Order: sequence, then C-alpha cells, then structure tokens
Amino acid sequence: MKPYRPAPDPHPVRAKFATARRELSAALIERDDEVDLVLAALVAGEHVLLVGPPGCAKSLLLDALLAWTGGTKFATLLTKFTTPEEVLGPVSLAGLKSDRFVRVTTGKLPEAEFCFLDEVFKASSAILNTLLRVLNERTFDPGDGAVRRVPLRLCVAASNEWPEAGPDLGALFDRFVVRKTVAPIRSRAGRARLLWGPGTVPELSGTITPAEVDAARGAAAALPWSGAAKEALEAVLGDLVRDGVRPGDRRQFRTVGVVRAFAFLCGAERVEPEHLEVARHCLWDDPHEHPERVTRVIAKVANPPGLRVAQLLLEAEGVLGATDARDLAAAATGAAKLGEIERQLGALPGTGRVEAARAYLRDQLRQLKLASIGAV
Repeated sequence: MKPYRPAPDPHPVRAKFATARRELSAALIERDDEVDLVLAALVAGEHVLLVGPPGCAKSLLLDALLAWTGGTKFATLLTKFTTPEEVLGPVSLAGLKSDRFVRVTTGKLPEAEFCFLDEVFKASSAILNTLLRVLNERTFDPGDGAVRRVPLRLCVAASNEWPEAGPDLGALFDRFVVRKTVAPIRSRAGRARLLWGPGTVPELSGTITPAEVDAARGAAAALPWSGAAKEALEAVLGDLVRDGVRPGDRRQFRTVGVVRAFAFLCGAERVEPEHLEVARHCLWDDPHEHPERVTRVIAKVANPPGLRVAQLLLEAEGVLGATDARDLAAAATGAAKLGEIERQLGALPGTGRVEAARAYLRDQLRQLKLASIGAV
C-alpha cells in the first residue's frame, strides 16, 4: 500500500503567509486577531484601523511585516499642527521658479508601499482630504494637475480613540474596511510573558516579493464562495438591518474581498460560513454599539469556530478575574466553570486556535488549584 501523500497546495505562496502568520502570532502576545487582520488586508488590498492605548504593538506588527516584504515605509504621528509638507513632501523650489506648484514626494507618503499613521483622526482638513484619495483611489496629484498612481499596498492607522461623528472624519473612517479595538494584554499567561519573558522582537524567517503578494491577491480574489457561505452572508446582512446596522454598499462589497482573503490564508479552496468570522471587523459604522451586534449576528448565523473560541476565552477570563483562589468554595466553583468552558472548546472542530485555547485553560486550572492548595 502506497503511503498517503497530501495533494500539493495549488497556491505555493500561501505557505509563506502561513509561516509569517505563525511566527508573528508566536512573537506578539495576544495579537492573533490583529495578525490575521493585517495579513488579510494585505492580501485583499484594503487598509486597517487599530484603536487602543499606546504600547499595544500596533507599529511593531507593521515593522515586522515590512521586514518580511522589504517594501518602503512611511510613518508619522499626526496632530492638528502637522503640515501637509510633512506628509506629502515640500514644495519644489525649482518648480516655483517656473511658476509651477509641485511637491517633492521623495520619502513621503505618495511614494510609500506601506504606511503607519498614528493618531490619524487628529490631522488637519488639508491632510485628511488628500488621504481620502490616496487611500481609496491610490492616486495623488503633486500639484501640476497630473494625477499619479501611488504604490501603497497597505495602510495601518492607529488611534487612541474612535473618531467623533462628522463629514470629514466619517469619510476617512469609512476608508478603513477593517477596524478593530486593540486591548492591553489581559490573560495571566500573557502578562507573565510580557513581564518576565525575553521580550523578543518579531523576526520572520523568510521574505516575500511584491510579485508573490500580487499572486496571493489574485488567488484570493478568484476563490469561489460556497452556496452555504453566500446564504450565510445574506442572512447576516438581513439580520443586521433588522438590528439597526446598515453597512453601505461599498463596505459590503469590500467585505466580500476581505472574507475571501481570510479564507485563502486559512488554506481553504472556497469560502465557507466559518470564514465570515473576519466580517465582524468590517460590517459596521458605529464603533460604540455596532461591533457587539455584528459579532452576535455572525455567531448566530455562521457559527464560526474562531469566533466561538474568542467568546469562550473572554468568558474564562471573566471567571478567573472573579475567582478568589484563597476562598476554597469560590475556587472550586471557578474550577468547575473553567472545566465546562474547556469541555465546550473540546466540542469545536480541532484547529490550532482551539488546541491553544484548551492548553491555556488547562494551565489556568492548574494554577488555580495550586494557588488554592497554597492558601490552605
């Protein structure tokens, strides 16, 4: 009998993304979702907005990605005092002598392949208006009326807070199809790694070329949707409307591309309902109410395992935070709840994320029991 040999992946470049995904997730503490979103956005040709306090590894993730791709980067901290020259380049003195207003864009945003914009919503109106065109159409007019293509592949923007409602900020906010709140490290194991670990900076073992990124984008764009996935997305959109969430046509269309990219990164040959997990970061407009509604609807309709894992881990953290290990009765109750959560994880389809979550819960149970014994 011949040994079983799995069929080769029809998309060899996918192995490079899988390796990068694994190495980034291993190096960055509790940033699996952010890694998935940034890689999916790169494949889909979209941009990412991460909102949270400083020091949550937002720029570190982009730096690691830049080292992997080898592209040019532009990074800046925007304030209301930031001038267009700092972002777009100074006005050419030689051009002024010829009565021409032209910017010298060397080393600035119009010539960058990757961009990190910190505190993006604090920029002036002049910068915001230019960003709208650069991010959406990938074009820029240096001042001579000749619109040029920009090489921008991915913009990761960061902010300490969600933007206030308004036409200027609202338009820019909509340019980021993928949006997520980034929280500080919450788990005990994560804090232990942060405080007492070696503090390693992500170093990816390989590199990827622009042509390979384009190949991945083309393969992801050609990925078909299963009938079940199409029905699930239509059901999600219908339920969202009934729940008061109405994502615009452009957002719905671009979400389809992000879901395709996520399915590609997961190694799938077609989009299935479980891949709608990533859509919870796309199909909403109001950051204060809509994300929870979208998550709830997607969990109900599509039931993606990754989303269920995240919900169960949050539930486990709530149990751990409310359990006093010195109180034997409370510790026993907490251990029972954690055991039930671990059982529910065990019922999910086996994936690396499920197994990692189960291992984490077993470790927390062991620590809880040891703390209870030490308190006796």
